[in-house]
Amino acid sequence: VFIMGSEYNEGADYDDNNWGPAADVLYAFWPSSRGSHTYLEGLFELDIFASNVNTPSDEFSFTAPGPTYSDATAKADVEKINVFPNPYYASNPLETNRFQRFVTFNHLPKNVDIKIFNLSGVQVRSFKKTDDSQFFKWDLKNERGLPVASGVYIVHMDMPDLGKEKVLKVFIVQAQEYLEFY
Repeated sequence: VFIMGSEYNEGADYDDNNWGPAADVLYAFWPSSRGSHTYLEGLFELDIFASNVNTPSDEFSFTAPGPTYSDATAKADVEKINVFPNPYYASNPLETNRFQRFVTFNHLPKNVDIKIFNLSGVQVRSFKKTDDSQFFKWDLKNERGLPVASGVYIVHMDMPDLGKEKVLKVFIVQAQEYLEFY
């Protein structure tokens, strides 16, 4: 068995003359029988141990190109803006406890004005996002810090830098409230 250093190409470069020292082999091993071949014919586990093990004192460095993000890319990403989980059924798998409920908007540009309305057209909450993250969390609370009621909400997003707008619908089903103190 040969483990090659080059990228796998389904054996296109292999022939009987291209083996071991003539190829870029990283590892090679030859299982041989010890009496019978039963260990090769049945299920078995193969452990490979490296001869040159990395240690905490080893250092590696690399460089990666910086992100390239243009106005054209940002305008195209407006179509990808979404909210999750949607519908929100009383919990989000990312929530750590019952007091920190939220939904997340994604694919957002740097500057976004977000306004959330109920179906009556009453503004429930507004935000201004000005950071570089593509994500923004709504804690499912109104302007006064109280949990919003279950129902459908309309989210209007204005992106003045891009000259674009986006409207989303979010369906929220709140969990039953339990009074901690009464």
